[in-house]
Amino acid sequence: MPNKLVEQEAKRRVMEDLLNALLAEELLDGLQMLTPSACDELAESYDVFAAAWNLLCSEAAATDKAGAGADLAGALIGLWRLDGAGTAVVFGLRRSVVQRWRCTPEAVVAASVVDGRARLLSPPELMRLVADSHAEAAGIHPEGTAVFIDMLQQTVAQIAWSMERSHPYSALLSLPPDRALLSLERYAAGRDRPFHPVAKAKLGWERDECGRFTAEAGQPIRLRWMAVRRDRLLSGDDAANVLPQSLLLSAVEQQELEKELTQRGLNGTHIVLPVHPWQMEAMLPQRLRPELDSGVCVPLDIEAGTFYATSSVRSLMSLDDEPSRHVKLPLGIRSLGGLRYLSAIKMMNGVRAEGLLRQARQLDPVLNERLYLCEEGRWWALKPQDNDLFADDPRHLSALIRTYPAELMSDNRKRLVPMSALAADSRQALLLAEWLQLRGLPNTAEAALELFREIAETFGELSLRLLRFGLVPEAHGQNAVLVLQEGRVCGLLLRDHDALRVHVPWLHAEGLADPEYLLRPGVPNSLYHDSPPQLIAFFQMLGIHVNLFSIMDSLSNAYSLSEERMWTELKEALQTALKRAALPELQEAVISSCLFKDESWPWKQVVRPLLAQTAKVPGSMPYGKGEMPNPLRAARLEEVPYAAH
Repeated sequence: MPNKLVEQEAKRRVMEDLLNALLAEELLDGLQMLTPSACDELAESYDVFAAAWNLLCSEAAATDKAGAGADLAGALIGLWRLDGAGTAVVFGLRRSVVQRWRCTPEAVVAASVVDGRARLLSPPELMRLVADSHAEAAGIHPEGTAVFIDMLQQTVAQIAWSMERSHPYSALLSLPPDRALLSLERYAAGRDRPFHPVAKAKLGWERDECGRFTAEAGQPIRLRWMAVRRDRLLSGDDAANVLPQSLLLSAVEQQELEKELTQRGLNGTHIVLPVHPWQMEAMLPQRLRPELDSGVCVPLDIEAGTFYATSSVRSLMSLDDEPSRHVKLPLGIRSLGGLRYLSAIKMMNGVRAEGLLRQARQLDPVLNERLYLCEEGRWWALKPQDNDLFADDPRHLSALIRTYPAELMSDNRKRLVPMSALAADSRQALLLAEWLQLRGLPNTAEAALELFREIAETFGELSLRLLRFGLVPEAHGQNAVLVLQEGRVCGLLLRDHDALRVHVPWLHAEGLADPEYLLRPGVPNSLYHDSPPQLIAFFQMLGIHVNLFSIMDSLSNAYSLSEERMWTELKEALQTALKRAALPELQEAVISSCLFKDESWPWKQVVRPLLAQTAKVPGSMPYGKGEMPNPLRAARLEEVPYAAH
């Protein structure tokens, strides 16, 4: 694809997610919905509007001529006017189940100013106008606004770089289990977190770093190693009698590493941790200056261990002798509004969460048979000098070795499919087409719906069985992995356990104990929830909206299925899942009410939390929750007449 077309498509993708988020989070104050005929009438009286409307029409005609199917005649038009600035902004709208309005897929936004000139807006330009219109609004800070606009610009650039490196889709499910998983991680990385306008932005990386260290780049990454004095090292219980290099390196590589330790006089006094090569060069010299100067930390010269980035970027996978072992390493880049460091606190909480999940498996035969868990108890981290586990700098030197169940990685009949990979291509659903072929099914809408029901029923049932115990994993598409056996969904694998949400009374009712998570005093947390609906909200936001709906959206576009049809299919699948889960009466009543009866539905905000950020950058994605009408209650989309909204 020529560079100009790549840039245009990158802008379109970002604008679609941005505009939909602005609509959902009600950041376009004064927005009006007009029919095309009403726009024609308005254009006769207002030159400023006429210029923007004419440009939007010409762009739609050009898109339709190119075969993209743009059709303003069947759409409503969003008119957002900033009268004081003499500006009119217009774009196509479509009715939606998940929010009242979504933009049309071509996501073209035209604007004109008082002198009659019109132009197409880029995502940063639109966001600047939105930010200016909320200049005095509470919860919107100049620092957060400036960073977010910069992230939009960098997202466009990094999506374009990713597209330039992309290859035509090839049969991924036919590869051996380990290579299939890595290839699907790369495929999923093409979209990253769905519906998030700045998901692809990795602040701190430019074209060269993205070409070396992202999943879609597919480049081998040679691990660096840091020797850390034993008395300044924390570790998980499962790591007490094992060294990181013994789990990650070949025998020859281990010998080479031991040789350098001996030559430097560090054998016996220090333990070596793997370090991402970018982190070693770009971050640790400034973050760990006292430890480096004092010899607490000694960077080694050796490069040992060849790994490849997965879609999360900081989790790396090997294709050598032990593909079941991945290593998660901190990175001092900013992504999704947070720094990608890796704290001891997070890993400690992850171990406690994993223990709860394993206990739940033992109490439920279906979970025991069909729910798989990665082992995440082997971790190491630099101990802060003052024992402050919430200190910033030590979080930049740590490592977690994640082990996948051996039966999943060694069985050639099985494949691991990150659910995010099923939403990676929001236009063509190429992975699903290959899956249909593998199952001997035609590549049709009805067959695609058959697979979707299989996905939703399995994911839904296992999630609801965990809810019975008061547990909700962070089951967005990157953490939730489908287990296929000969093309059929036979289970679900969970990884990255440190954000397991709990409702303690339901834990106690099933004989489970409070995990006693370690939390920063005085800071709100999202791990404990006082009421069942608060806990269930995270299943709705992450499991359904971010995960399942992104798959539904991809299928809707690829197979010309209406949103309404997709939500109807999901509702039936979740009702089947709830019946199969056979929950106690109390839990079933509460869950059924939240999913199928309540008028409102929790909505995960993405733009407002980023605009609210100040100079302090958190270690995870900023959180915000809004509401929308319950999409599982929607019967038919209402016909909406020409009116201001």
